[in-house]
Amino acid sequence: MELLAPAGNFEAAVSAVRNGADAIYLGGKTLNARRAACGFDGDALKEIVAYCHLRKVKVYVTVNTLVREEEMEELYALAEDIAKSGADAAIVSDLGAAKVLHELCPSLPLHASTQMNIHSESGILFLKELGFSRVVLARELPLEQIASLCKCGLEIEVFAHGALCMSCSGNCLFSAVAGQKSGNRGLCAQPCRLPYEGGQYPLSLKDLCTLEHLSALKEAGVASLKIEGRLKSPEYVGSVTAAYRNCIDGAPATQETITQLAHIFARGGFTAGYLTGRLGPQMFGTKTKTEYADYKAAVAAVSKTLEEGYEPKKRGVSFYLIMREGYCRLETTCDGYTFSMEPEAPAPALKREITEEDAARSLGKLGGTPFYLEKFTARIEHDLFYSAAAFNALRREALSRLTAHFAPKAHPFIPQGVSPVPKADHQGEPRLEGWYHRPENLRSDALARLDFCWLNAAKPEQCIPFGKEPKCGVFFPAFISEKELLSLASTLYGAGFRHGLIRNIGQILPLQKMGFTLHGDYGLNLANGHSLRTLAGHLSEATLSFELTLKQLRQIPKPLPAGIIVYGRLPLMETVNCILKNVGPCRKGAGGTITDRTGRRFPIACGHRCTNTLFNNAPLFLADRNREWQSAGVAFGRLLFTDERPDEIMKIILQYRKGAKETPEEYTRGLYYRGVW
Repeated sequence: MELLAPAGNFEAAVSAVRNGADAIYLGGKTLNARRAACGFDGDALKEIVAYCHLRKVKVYVTVNTLVREEEMEELYALAEDIAKSGADAAIVSDLGAAKVLHELCPSLPLHASTQMNIHSESGILFLKELGFSRVVLARELPLEQIASLCKCGLEIEVFAHGALCMSCSGNCLFSAVAGQKSGNRGLCAQPCRLPYEGGQYPLSLKDLCTLEHLSALKEAGVASLKIEGRLKSPEYVGSVTAAYRNCIDGAPATQETITQLAHIFARGGFTAGYLTGRLGPQMFGTKTKTEYADYKAAVAAVSKTLEEGYEPKKRGVSFYLIMREGYCRLETTCDGYTFSMEPEAPAPALKREITEEDAARSLGKLGGTPFYLEKFTARIEHDLFYSAAAFNALRREALSRLTAHFAPKAHPFIPQGVSPVPKADHQGEPRLEGWYHRPENLRSDALARLDFCWLNAAKPEQCIPFGKEPKCGVFFPAFISEKELLSLASTLYGAGFRHGLIRNIGQILPLQKMGFTLHGDYGLNLANGHSLRTLAGHLSEATLSFELTLKQLRQIPKPLPAGIIVYGRLPLMETVNCILKNVGPCRKGAGGTITDRTGRRFPIACGHRCTNTLFNNAPLFLADRNREWQSAGVAFGRLLFTDERPDEIMKIILQYRKGAKETPEEYTRGLYYRGVW
């Protein structure tokens, strides 16, 4: 298995390489999910790729954020930097960014970021159709499911160590909505790590550690193990990389090693809960003051160990030297590359003749270089002299030739390769849709005033009575196994439903095959015209990200009808690990709330197989600004109904039909006016 380590700066990259990483991942200055990290661009990116390639280490560049329409020029510039650097792949989360990168730089391999939340065979196959070569799986998968997905034809990468998000990756909008710092844009403020009512930490998971499961992951077919930590110190990167390198190479995963890693960084210890299927309160934890004290001592100890043990990966060099009167030739071989040089000839010896040992010693001075002397042979005649300066010059020239040979090769870059996106804004008044988390709250009077209704497929028994209603469709869970998705969809299709609202690209192929007309929901994170272009052949319409402002929404060319959410409690998290079970007691599907330090109460809805959706404390409200959102070129506005009573729902629908003069006591404008950083 490849060992993939993080590099938030050059020092961390060097630490990863020197401690056994097979590859590193890093970001540019922009458009990456760790914008607080140093980032590399231009010459700096070329330099780090050259450094790594010389040491047989690959470099993957993260382009794993939502890319807005006004950032396309930045994306083109980043793509050119990546192409010129000769990096080995780009890690991408935005479908539009993937489309653009593939058109600008066709030879650059694409890896699907964990932000895409891929957890099914169909998700992998869909990305294969789009030209991806590797998928970083969702972190919530158990080992047996990982093993199954490793058979789907693409390389599979999994997170092996480091921080775990409570929310499914790509589905966390908490930081964005609460403080305009978007996790999907690389600036997560981590509200999940804060204490909530009663001093509890119901959203803070322990760090992941899989040292004891490496053999099982290898047997499953995992191609790459990823260490999280682009914001961590070089000492952290080096020590974690060294620990995993040793265990991959056969050393046992001792408790002493795990304890040392916990002292370097862990939130209340480690967990491998998702991998083993043992979810629950034991997976939750946070840093304590004692652990911070341990950290300082551990870093001091590790720093000393790393300094003493630093040994860069090196390439073995073989020299074959021939010296005779009037002639000198040095043949150099390294990793299959051979070349010869004929430098100045040796002089007659006046006092002491050159020996084979002298030549080996002079040419073998490779300390501080990425090479070591693997083999030296020579045929040197007697009574010849060669100066130390001449040997040094010969060695430097040989190493210079090797360095040039192993330098990264730039990818072809096609500046005019990007296809334009046709602009087709919706004309006329947008449709008004209702979205019912509780289908039992849909009444005939509301149905008559709405253009379309979406019902929660996770509650099939409540949906089925509306199956023959042409104005009703179903929305599917964000995280569900393919087998369960097919079972659920088959039941609802049989009941008469023909329209499906999807929140994960893994749902496209199976539901399309079943006969559903597909609509894209907010969970697809669509923020630019190229994303819509990518999905135009699969979806009939799509929901744009609610992390965009109305101005940004207007700028997006829309090759397929696109709409926005205009009312309701915005979904902040989709979780596989039940929040309510952690704080207890389980309410058997009834939902609940958590309260933050300021007294704000966030509703939690129970979903399929104990998954949760965490909603915002206040509803989005735009009924008094209908003209503003309706002028954004959108085809529909969607009203999210979560815990509203049927009479409240009817009142809200009428407000959006007629316009409102008053606002609720508690409401938010979402991000449509303030945006995210």
